[in-house]
Amino acid sequence: MAVTITQLGRYRILDECFQYRLHQPSTSPDSKFRGYWSVDDLLDAISNKADQNIGERTLKEDIARMRESPDLAYYAPIENEWGIGYRYSEMDFKISEKPISPAGVKALEDVVELLHQFKGFRYFEGVEGLIYNIEEKINRSDFIEVQFDVLPDYRGLSFIETIKKAIKERTVLKMTYKAFYEEAETPRHIHPYLLKEYNNRWFVYAYTNEYKGEGVYGLDRIKLLEQTGKKYRALRKDGKPRIINYFKDIIGVTNFDNKDIEDIELRVDRERANYLITKPIHISQHVIKEAKDYIWFGFRLKPNNELNALILSFGKDVVVEKPGTLATEIKQLLEEAVGNYD
Repeated sequence: MAVTITQLGRYRILDECFQYRLHQPSTSPDSKFRGYWSVDDLLDAISNKADQNIGERTLKEDIARMRESPDLAYYAPIENEWGIGYRYSEMDFKISEKPISPAGVKALEDVVELLHQFKGFRYFEGVEGLIYNIEEKINRSDFIEVQFDVLPDYRGLSFIETIKKAIKERTVLKMTYKAFYEEAETPRHIHPYLLKEYNNRWFVYAYTNEYKGEGVYGLDRIKLLEQTGKKYRALRKDGKPRIINYFKDIIGVTNFDNKDIEDIELRVDRERANYLITKPIHISQHVIKEAKDYIWFGFRLKPNNELNALILSFGKDVVVEKPGTLATEIKQLLEEAVGNYD
């Protein structure tokens, strides 16, 4: 049976839910059932994250296909506690780590068409061989039904292919770089590990010889990249978890070593809160309480510039309740902004 992109989207949402082991099911307050998701919980998650309103029957069919379908080849270890809900019996299971199935390849037909909007993806030349046969099967039209917010003139795109190749071939790059706060361009030797996109900007996570440590660099601030013959510093065994953890507790890409993860509480105007409900700003987001006019959201985050910018973008609709230090910082920024209009 063919699988649509809409269905694949639901499977990803279910996978994210089952990976979250701290969820308390609506069917029981008992902590021993933490990690289970009731039918209603899962339907709400799909409705909020994918804007799809499906019924219980469709949900159970999705779960059955994730468990058993040879088309998907997930064979997800989903167990059911009667009257409580569903969860993964294997804590570390992720469908994202399973090899792509024939059904997934079929669904890529539409994805390939969408990617043609991204001029930057022309630098991923290695993908062309994989999707050649898929592209031949697509019936294209002159009208693109779905559009993305893209920046075709973004300066950093020209370095993507070079960095991607260096990651794959484990080679060191000499980078001429000029940070916003630096007056002069400086040479640095980087061992690239990961390319990351955030807010229409690209970044490379790399080890730097000159600093003897790992960090993030914006591709739009790179002036020149050159291959070198220097020995590549391979990731240690804990490398992948370390990279994932670098981005896990922050918004964006700025991670300050001297800052701790904090419990952050935002009071959001109820109407504006719908935007956070339908598009959470972080995996730690959860509802603390609700009132007639407001919803309080909680987060576990390291404060940084990107978080401040995000809070400020909500204007009067968001108030920082906790911690006091962040509330004071946001208040000061708002006062300075108002002062600019005097």
